[in-house]
Amino acid sequence: MKETSANVNQKNESRKYYLSEFSFDDGEYEITFNILDVNFYAETITVAITRCGKITQDTFPLLRDKDGKLYFEFGLFYENKIKLDDFENVGDDDE
Repeated sequence: MKETSANVNQKNESRKYYLSEFSFDDGEYEITFNILDVNFYAETITVAITRCGKITQDTFPLLRDKDGKLYFEFGLFYENKIKLDDFENVGDDDE
């Protein structure tokens, strides 16, 4: 497969999110999400989910809000919007 500028841009965009972390409180437990993969072709995101000391992995459809921001829905009834912009790079030391 020939590398095009669109392919390169999507690979760079995927790398930007790789292993980024977001903590979410569902009212009962603190849940931590780590991004494992963002697939812009299939419009999916794969995350590692840590809750109560257990780690699981799941893939969700990527959606866009009215402002064009990427998010996925999480929860028993998919009631929580988890935005990709809320994730932070774990390895970044801003101090």
